[in-house]
Amino acid sequence: MTIELEARIGELLRPAAFPHRAANLRLIETHISWVILAGRYAYKLRKPVDFGFLDFTTMAARRADCEAEVALNRRLCPDLYIGIDDVVEREGQLYVGGPGRRLEPAVKMHRLPDSGMLPALIRRGAIDVRVMDRLARQLAEFHQAAATGAGVDCYGTPQAIRENWTENFNQTASFGGSILDDSVRDTIHTAMETFLVTRADLLESRIHNGRIRDGHGDLHAGSVCISRRRPYLFDCIEFNARFRNADVAADVAFLAMDLDHLGRADLSHAFVDTYVRHSGDRALLEVLHFYKCYRAFVRGKVLGFRLAERAAAVPEANQLRRDARSYFDLAYSYAAPTPRPLLVVCMGLPASGKSTLAEALAARLGLVHLSSDVTRKHLVGLHPTARALEGFERGLYSRAMSSRTYAAMKRSAARWLRRGHSVVLDATYGQPSQRAAIAALARRTGTRLTVLVCRADEHTIKARLAARASDRTTTSDARLELWPALRAAFIEPSELRSALNVDMTDDLDKTIAQVLAAIRSSIQVAPTVRAA
Repeated sequence: MTIELEARIGELLRPAAFPHRAANLRLIETHISWVILAGRYAYKLRKPVDFGFLDFTTMAARRADCEAEVALNRRLCPDLYIGIDDVVEREGQLYVGGPGRRLEPAVKMHRLPDSGMLPALIRRGAIDVRVMDRLARQLAEFHQAAATGAGVDCYGTPQAIRENWTENFNQTASFGGSILDDSVRDTIHTAMETFLVTRADLLESRIHNGRIRDGHGDLHAGSVCISRRRPYLFDCIEFNARFRNADVAADVAFLAMDLDHLGRADLSHAFVDTYVRHSGDRALLEVLHFYKCYRAFVRGKVLGFRLAERAAAVPEANQLRRDARSYFDLAYSYAAPTPRPLLVVCMGLPASGKSTLAEALAARLGLVHLSSDVTRKHLVGLHPTARALEGFERGLYSRAMSSRTYAAMKRSAARWLRRGHSVVLDATYGQPSQRAAIAALARRTGTRLTVLVCRADEHTIKARLAARASDRTTTSDARLELWPALRAAFIEPSELRSALNVDMTDDLDKTIAQVLAAIRSSIQVAPTVRAA
């Protein structure tokens, strides 16, 4: 893109710049492109950047990439990608389409609803295993028809995979400890190299069995939208065949990993299970964690690139740093899996921060997150964010209903643990009998139990409870007026001598890092990659 247009991209954020109605104009910027949302359509323009793995420094290269994006994405979304329009200048102003001096090509597509994006749906609790089933079947059918053989298989060799990993390690070598600790990076490096050496025969067999395909290449949750009950798997990699041509497990692992990162390991497992059943590819499970680790590392790397583009004072920088580190932590969890499942309990008074900690740990360790707030409402057919403003120990919060809720959580945890999947339980656990039941479950299943008692001072807890009155996204119904009764009913876990007290009023990033370090040190396993 010329410097002229790069400096003037904001001029396109006006309705008159488009040949159609252009309400709700918005600009989305990534490290390689600008996307302008304009009414019913979206336009994607390339930046004039050269990152080695792509080179958009010439007009010809940018136009060729636009053409490739349309052609490749029509394989999965034939009605979404419309074609290519040009950004032009006429009478000193910028327009999309029409006469004038052509400045840049832009891919034109139908605009997908923000509310239908998979991360947004997950945040609202609007996704279930039936959606995962449709996504998995659609992806399996796409892979079955995708190109393979000569020109594709070469990307699935151990040497080609090692080169991709080497590039990742080289490109993250300058990342500071606030994003990627040397110990985390070294553990991942050792695990990946060990897998490439010891399982080279498995990787070769994947080639011989036709599992290397010209796939999607960037199938994270943000590349999935559900619109009018139809799944769209859009925005595949077009600029580098090396990133798109890979083992089908790499596509499956990307979305499965991102579902883990969003705290929905349950949906991740459902997605993988359906894909394996529909494709018949049971050997995929042997390479799943290897590719999950790769995808998590790449996501962390890309966020690190974006962070480097922004000044540290920009508010977005802190969130980018936190997200990048969480992906690297998740990559570590795949590289150094526990020898047996973990059962983590985040307990404490309402508004003590236990759900915040549980969600953070689920995202970094790939844990199945079981919440008492969500479970309680599911049992009676309520949406997780539906408000049930009952009195203390009344209705939905009666003692009988609470017993039923804790029993349901224990049963669900037992099912996941017996399948070999780690779990984090998110509930008050204010009664010794409730805690004893979980300790018994850990003994019965041979699970490593870690109890985290979340703490916050009374002033902080009251402020959090008061804020919930206007929070439509919370799943908790605890309220300020209930605080005296809630506090009085909570029995301190003095019998849990090995429980770890966690101050949830401290810096969140620091707290999470300390808890992760404690969990890792208690596990003490050698870096490896096991089958899922």
